[in-house]
Amino acid sequence: MHLLLTVLNTVVHRLAVFQDGILHEISEKIQEEFIQGLEGGSSKSSIAMLPSFVPALPDGTEVGKYVAIDLSGRNLRIMLLTLKGSNEEPEQINHNYVFPASVMKGTGDQLFTFVVNCLMKFLNEVNLLNASLPVGFVFSYPCELLSIRSARLLWWTKGFDIKDCLQKDVVKLLEEALELNMLTNVKIEVVMNDTVGQLAATAYKYGQECKIGVVIGYGCNSSYLENTARIKKFNAAAAGYKFDKMVVVTEWEEFGEKGELTKILTQFDRDIDEVSVHKGKQM
Repeated sequence: MHLLLTVLNTVVHRLAVFQDGILHEISEKIQEEFIQGLEGGSSKSSIAMLPSFVPALPDGTEVGKYVAIDLSGRNLRIMLLTLKGSNEEPEQINHNYVFPASVMKGTGDQLFTFVVNCLMKFLNEVNLLNASLPVGFVFSYPCELLSIRSARLLWWTKGFDIKDCLQKDVVKLLEEALELNMLTNVKIEVVMNDTVGQLAATAYKYGQECKIGVVIGYGCNSSYLENTARIKKFNAAAAGYKFDKMVVVTEWEEFGEKGELTKILTQFDRDIDEVSVHKGKQM
């Protein structure tokens, strides 16, 4: 027992690196990075503050039947969502599919063929294989959005490393795979980050009191509704964007690339980073 307590105390001591002064310093620095990210993105800040092209949040009155494809981490989730309005609880049918390791580090063709095959299985099981339903594509990796249905992949996270997808529009890649598999009745209406989906889902259920969407899982990220005028790097006129508000995806998991978190990193953090697929990122 004495040996166990000694080991436990040693581990706790190695984790106890947080001091109020250091935490206040980090808090101030992350706020500075938020502002710089809105002004110049990743060229000025470790926090990219990416525009989503989503102009507003739901209010609970929306109705309809939709399909969601959620590519986030090791699992692919496909959902049939029925919104009833009047703040009623939506109906959901969910299926999860696990990506093989070979797909996570293979080619873009392998990835999106796997996604489409899973989608076909799901639609067949819910008797909607030939139906025309709007589809939302949740793609939880850093992207530059060019419109509400166009997203250029900037880099991979969460164990994926598919090099021939980088700098390409992931919606087009998915649409090409759908066409090759003759699933042309499926129409991708929107692409978004998982934090945007979380923010929208919670706003639908709880109303405008929901201000921030946060996901803590395979990754850690957040989104919130911002005044378009404050997103200095975004040329609304050139993009044809006419709304006063826009949801911003912070990509705050990249905070620390400039050494801002060095004072609170433990040996455990360093050991995990050493064997990471993306060493030095998302500290």
